[in-house]
Amino acid sequence: MKSSVSIATRTPARTATAFVSLGLTLGLVLALTGCSGDGTTFGDTNGAPSTGVYVIQNTPASTTGTTTAATGTILQFSTAASGAATPVSTIANLNVTSLAFLAVDGTGDIYASATEGTTGASLLEFPVDSSNNAQPTRSIPFNTTTGLSGINGLAVDATGDIYSSGVGNGVSVFSSTATGSIAPTSSIPIGTQTADATTLEFPYATAVDPSGNLYVANTTSPDVGAPAPTAPIVVFAPGATGSVAPTRTLSGALTTLDLGTPQGIATDSAGNLYVANVVSGVSSILVFEPTATGNTPPLRDITGSNTQLGCVGGIALDNEGYLYVVSVPTCGSTASPTVLKFSTTGDGNIAPIATFTSATWTNADPDLSIAVY
Repeated sequence: MKSSVSIATRTPARTATAFVSLGLTLGLVLALTGCSGDGTTFGDTNGAPSTGVYVIQNTPASTTGTTTAATGTILQFSTAASGAATPVSTIANLNVTSLAFLAVDGTGDIYASATEGTTGASLLEFPVDSSNNAQPTRSIPFNTTTGLSGINGLAVDATGDIYSSGVGNGVSVFSSTATGSIAPTSSIPIGTQTADATTLEFPYATAVDPSGNLYVANTTSPDVGAPAPTAPIVVFAPGATGSVAPTRTLSGALTTLDLGTPQGIATDSAGNLYVANVVSGVSSILVFEPTATGNTPPLRDITGSNTQLGCVGGIALDNEGYLYVVSVPTCGSTASPTVLKFSTTGDGNIAPIATFTSATWTNADPDLSIAVY
């Protein structure tokens, strides 16, 4: 399997003001502190080497000189990119004002959440190797039928089933053939009281492992008086639906996780969980074993000055033993993004194997999304 990963996220974002303004502008709901990224990458199920790293360029509207509208594009870079890189392809001219939450399925099809100039927000799927004026093969709009309003996280499994998390709808699952205004095939709602079994209050990052286990990063709802969730990461069994209890949770001082600190999550082909974590402005990449539960320390912890980690967001893995994470210099900013590449066996204060930036990638999406195929 080329990559078996789930990147997840929306994290606690910036400030209450940013929460409101970005939520209205992007049709997305952002959390309350830090940076984040989201998605799930499963990659080529034929096991071929990874060929592409996908990121998002959101270009704000400009009124200086010639007025230009806000646009969103998906950039593809080589997995061997280093230094100042040039995209190998671009999905552009999409009639979207912004994009967020990248993911790919087992055949390389690309998924993202888009805010379009005239038709509102929707989840889009593009064929593998799309470029230029590519048209989506399916679109699921935000409306009362789909139950989608604000999205905090997006994951796609190897078969193309879509997992969307949001403060209004909990986690909703759409089948690999779902398109148009269609209800989800299953859903796990957010809690309405402290005793609710799901322990979901403000789900944002989501990830699905190769066995179908669903990982959800959780934080406190911005709604005054809402019950606080009990764990920063909860795990649900394959096919879970309704107000069901998670099979496992990760929480406690030994995990170094707290509510809202995971910015992106991903799983590899063995089911290990990778977390891009930010605590008080200090970033780390944590790796937990597939059965980790409760107050369990990570197997590995990549952190320190040599890592070049700024404020991290989305995270993705390939099948060749590398992980990729998007980092920006300052939490709360989407400017000057960098992709850092590490070995999946790395631990401690290590330098990345490679890093790249690009003159055409100057402003990432609020989730610092990334996917690898």
